[in-house]
Amino acid sequence: MKYICNSCGSEFLRWSGKCSSCGQWGTLEQLPEESDISQEVTTKAKADYRAITEYDSSADSKKGVTGRLSTGFDEFDRVLGGGMVSGEVVLMSGEPGVGKSTLLLQIALNLSSKKKILYVCGEESPSQLVARLERLSKRRGKPENIFVTNDIVVENIFNLVSEQKFGLIIVDSIQSVTSLSSKGYPGSISQVRASGALLTRLSKITGVPSILVGQINKGGDIAGPKILEHIVDCVLYIEGGEYNQYRILRGMKNRFGSTNEIGVFEMTSKGMEEVGNPSLVFLDSKSSATGSAIGAILKGSRVVFVEVQALVVERGAEAGPLRRVANGIRKPRLDMLCAVLSKRGGVYLGDKDVFVNVVGGMVVSDPAIDLAVCVAIKSIVKDTTLSREKIYFGEVGLTGEIRGSWGLDSVLAEASRVGYTGVYVGSTALKSKKGLEVIMLKDISKL
Repeated sequence: MKYICNSCGSEFLRWSGKCSSCGQWGTLEQLPEESDISQEVTTKAKADYRAITEYDSSADSKKGVTGRLSTGFDEFDRVLGGGMVSGEVVLMSGEPGVGKSTLLLQIALNLSSKKKILYVCGEESPSQLVARLERLSKRRGKPENIFVTNDIVVENIFNLVSEQKFGLIIVDSIQSVTSLSSKGYPGSISQVRASGALLTRLSKITGVPSILVGQINKGGDIAGPKILEHIVDCVLYIEGGEYNQYRILRGMKNRFGSTNEIGVFEMTSKGMEEVGNPSLVFLDSKSSATGSAIGAILKGSRVVFVEVQALVVERGAEAGPLRRVANGIRKPRLDMLCAVLSKRGGVYLGDKDVFVNVVGGMVVSDPAIDLAVCVAIKSIVKDTTLSREKIYFGEVGLTGEIRGSWGLDSVLAEASRVGYTGVYVGSTALKSKKGLEVIMLKDISKL
C-alpha cells in the first residue's frame, strides 16, 4: 500500500499526519498499490493500428456531431476557440460562488432548443436545480431537452450515454461522482482519477462533448490529482471576487484553440450576462486625474484598454521598510519599474511608498502595460494631469528604453474605432497610423 497527498499528489510509503512536500495536515490518503504485471504476459491480443492517412477528420459526423458546437455565448466560444469540438472534455473551475453552475445551466438553456442535454447533479438535488432553472428561464419558457440525473456512479452514466443520444454532458462536479473501480470516498484522489478517466473515455467514444466542474482546494488549485488536468482537452478558470460583479473566463489549457483569449461576464439577478466590450468595464471613470493613465493590452485577438492608477506617498524619517503594492500586475515588475524610474526616469522613489492598481480587477502579465504604469507614477509625483484621450503602449527596459510591443497595428485600429486621439508607443515601424496621432518615445526620461 502507498499513500498519496490529495493536495500536491506526492507519494509516501507510510502515513503521517503532515505532508512533508507541501506542509498540509491530514491530506495523506491510502491508495492500493497496483500489481506489477511487467514480468508476465496478461493477453495475447495485439493492438490494432493503421496509417494516419486512413483516418478521416470528418469521421465524427457519423456520431451525430459536425463542426464546432456553439454554447450560445460568444464570450465562452471565444475562449474555447470558436465552440466545442466533437468529443471535447472541458474542465471548468473557480472559487465557490463565482457562478460556475449558473453559467453551465445557462449554456444548457441555450442549447436545449436543438440538443439533448444531460445534467448530472452531484452537489444539489434535482428540485434545487429546477428552482434555479425557473429563475434563469423566465423569458425562455420551460426547456424540454434538459435531462437531469442524480446518479453519481460514472459507470451508470457511461451506460446511459452509450444508449441515448445526447448533445452535451454536464457533470457538476467531478469531485462528487464515484467509480466502482475505486474504493476511495467521493472527491479522493483515486476516485477523481478513475471518474475523470472514464468520463473522458466516454466523450471520446461517443463524440459527445462534456463539461466537468472542478472544485478548488484552499491553495487555489483544482482539487484532485494533476492527471485530471492532463487528460482533459481544455481547462477553464473563472475569476471574480466576492464583491466584484464581473467575471473573467480564462483558458489555462486548450488543445483546440488559444489560451490567450478571455471572456468577460457580468453577474446579475438573471444570471451571467456577456460583456461585449470589456474596455467599458475597466474604464468607468471619464474624468482626468493625476496618477491615472490608459494602457492597452492584448488578450488573444482582443484589444483591451485598462486604467492604471498610481499613488506615491512621502515617507517620514521613522517609517519602516519601503512599500511597493501592486494590484493587477506582478510585484517584481513594479519593483523593477520603480528602480528604472529612480535611476533613469528623473523620479526618485527611494524614499517613497508606491501603490499601483489596475482598475476592474484585471490581472495583467503583458509587458506592454509598463509604459502606462511609469507614466501614472510620474504623473502623481510631478502632479500633472494626463489626457484621457491618449493611451500608452510599450515595454520599458532596464536601460530606460521604451520598446514597441507586438500587436501595435491591432491596438491602433481598436483605439481609432473606440475614439482615442493619440497613442504613445516605443520606437517601432508602423504600417499605418489609422488616423491617430502616434508619439514615439525612445526612453523613459522623455515622458
